Amino acid sequence: MAAGMALVKEATAQAVTATPQKLVTQLWSRHLQWVSTQAYAQANPESAGIMIGDALRQCGYAAVDLTVRADGHVLPQNVATVLPLMLKGIRSTGAICDHIGVNFAPPADANNTQWIADQYVHEILSVAAANGIKKYRFNNAGAASFAPNTYGAAMTAVLDGVRANHQRLAAINSQYGGLCGVAHTHGSNIGTTVYDYEYSMRDIDPNLVAINFAISHTAGAAPPPSSGTALWQLELRRHMPRIKCTAVEDMKAAVDATTGAVSTSTIEPLPATTGGGLINWTSFYQLLLNGGYSGAAESQIEYSIPDALGGTISLNSAFFADNAAFTSGRLTRAMMLATMKNASDFIRARATAAGWGQNGTLIV
Repeated sequence: MAAGMALVKEATAQAVTATPQKLVTQLWSRHLQWVSTQAYAQANPESAGIMIGDALRQCGYAAVDLTVRADGHVLPQNVATVLPLMLKGIRSTGAICDHIGVNFAPPADANNTQWIADQYVHEILSVAAANGIKKYRFNNAGAASFAPNTYGAAMTAVLDGVRANHQRLAAINSQYGGLCGVAHTHGSNIGTTVYDYEYSMRDIDPNLVAINFAISHTAGAAPPPSSGTALWQLELRRHMPRIKCTAVEDMKAAVDATTGAVSTSTIEPLPATTGGGLINWTSFYQLLLNGGYSGAAESQIEYSIPDALGGTISLNSAFFADNAAFTSGRLTRAMMLATMKNASDFIRARATAAGWGQNGTLIV
């Protein structure tokens, strides 16, 4: 009887201390770079961090994925002095910042280790880990890809080379306390459809090297059918244990009247709707929920909006305050805040409709 009671107490204690399943609303800080100039951010990182955090919270997000790259909030060569203070400023506003976005791009040459030094991998990750960063997104640019003339075994050789460098990256992540690098899925990478990424990460701990599932990029590689199961749904279910971050954007498709070719582009979600695009968001968030996902739903604002001068402007750019888009009056702070508030509201609404926030799960 005593042994039985002990087991019950142990099970109860485990249930109480178990980490709840959590969906974190997050924004890539490229879309907040307009709060200051890049020069100001390098010279006054704590103040810039406060500005980032204040704008983020006004937009309705809980967390920010901070750019640490040549066109970002933190320049790689300044990471030791700028990143700790910028994180201090961001967190002082109540915002979460445990993700950064870097431009690491492990190559397909298994013998190439020079990229580690050239891309400031140790410098960035050592400082990041020492200052509470848990994840970083890589393969945003310059990632390994398949040349048009590669087939069969040659394509496998590319993936084997990438795997060798993923193994090196995993070892570095382990060295710095278990950081997790999430590879971004988009059109210029080997892993737009996830399957090749899974091969290039096979036998590597998914807590060290994982996938950032960018739904509009992945679905854009194979637009969803009008009925039935979409390829992205199968990919999400099959590779859930290795998906440690998600990027959420809706998309639309167009058919060329002459050629019949299908093209896709990202779109702004329509307020108070299911989005107005091709992605079944109820299915997306239900699959995350049922698959045991805990992590970020990150907005990447890459669509066009009306500008203040009667035209349109794409937000798929790194605008600082001294960029012509702002100095000309085409974009304003109020426009940016409203656009991103709409995006964060959409995440919360669709996740809630899919069951998040119930049965002990959280949306933050």
